Amino acid sequence: MVSNLRLVDPSTATNPQFPEGLEMLAFSADQRHLPTLRRPGDIIRLHRVTVSQYNGKPQLIAKIHRAKECSFCLFDGRPEGSNTPYQVSSDTYTLEARDPGIISALRSFGRLLASTPLGSTAYLKRIKDIRAGGFFDIICRVLSVDNRNPDAAVMFVWDGTDALPLPFTVDQLDASAGEVIPEGAQPDPAWLAARRHAMHVHGNGIVPDLPALGTALPIIISTPAPVEGKSRGPLVLPSVGSWVKLRNVRSWVIAGQLQGRYLPNSKWAPCSADDQALSEDAQRLKVNNVAGWAASNPDQWLASTQQVQPFTSLRTLQIQAGDGVPRKDRCLVNMVRYMPPHVADFCHTRSQLGLPHTDGNQDSWVYLVKLHLQDATGEIDAALFDKDANEFFQGFPAQDYSRSLQDGTTSRACFALQKKMDTLLGLQGGQEGGIWIECCIKTYFTDRKHPLDTCQFRVFATKLH
Repeated sequence: MVSNLRLVDPSTATNPQFPEGLEMLAFSADQRHLPTLRRPGDIIRLHRVTVSQYNGKPQLIAKIHRAKECSFCLFDGRPEGSNTPYQVSSDTYTLEARDPGIISALRSFGRLLASTPLGSTAYLKRIKDIRAGGFFDIICRVLSVDNRNPDAAVMFVWDGTDALPLPFTVDQLDASAGEVIPEGAQPDPAWLAARRHAMHVHGNGIVPDLPALGTALPIIISTPAPVEGKSRGPLVLPSVGSWVKLRNVRSWVIAGQLQGRYLPNSKWAPCSADDQALSEDAQRLKVNNVAGWAASNPDQWLASTQQVQPFTSLRTLQIQAGDGVPRKDRCLVNMVRYMPPHVADFCHTRSQLGLPHTDGNQDSWVYLVKLHLQDATGEIDAALFDKDANEFFQGFPAQDYSRSLQDGTTSRACFALQKKMDTLLGLQGGQEGGIWIECCIKTYFTDRKHPLDTCQFRVFATKLH
């Protein structure tokens, strides 16, 4: 088994050749014997490590549990930490008289490192400025880590800004990420995980104080590849809630969602909270700026309501759903896709849906459409039904849109409605930042005792322009 650590001390911090410290590979036949950090910034004492070269740079090699080979002690790096190691490679370790002083000095160095800006580079970006096909560094907070896929973890990070919204049809994948797979080779797990990822707002592995605004950018992290035929130990990831700087992360877009890909040569380091990001987030909350890319003029939104209450983000909508209380909220969103996928199937007769007739014995037509809506904070499915749908599609009353003209061509009404839906999806072009609609969303439950399993959303009191 192999473990990979990045080591720094005051000598590397002042050496321009080692701005990121030195890499150490630790090998052991048993993963339990490898050094296992409790948290970044902890302190390690090493004996008998070997110095080698990799890609023209020094690299430390530690072979654990071999006679006359490397031994180590791991200490808590926090100021209040104990001088007794929490993990050792041998029960017969001893501490020298000078060790407590060195540990104290390294703890002071760690505090200085965490509070010092990690340097501005041309690659340092905010989420709002990241585009597909490049590399970026970012200072961000870890909101959640999803480890359910054994081949690739997904870490959601936040800096208070909104990713550029793109149509669902946009895919801009890194060509080196697995489009061409040599015969006999295994595809990159990150490539296999190439799909939209939505952060769950309930459950474990999530910060308790989820911010109401700002994109939770998914960072795809593949399981480390074997080294010298030996499986690596698990990659040490930042703790949920911590502030970190990520370096050399690749960006791509899958199904309209911006994502980051953590590469083998990507790095991360702990850092202090970004005060500017927190201040900007507080200001956005104060002025109710829920959509950083939406036009400031409401006349440019393609749907509107008569409501005047403050906007609610979709993340807040989902968080509130956990209490089982029905609500009505005003939101500013993009439409990503819709079901059924063909406008001709938007309407059904009341008898087809098992609904009672409202106009005597006339079997009238009813809209039944599901809209997939998103903003920078999340995405939901919302139903559009009956009278609410007639209001939404004003000028397009519920009817049999599947009926063709005598020559077999699509009816004018169906064609016009399809064009309107394409415009909402952003397929008709438009300004950078996407197509936005103001809408009212009703949250209700089929069983309020199990709110997360039975929560439903429905659009109402909203009109297309």
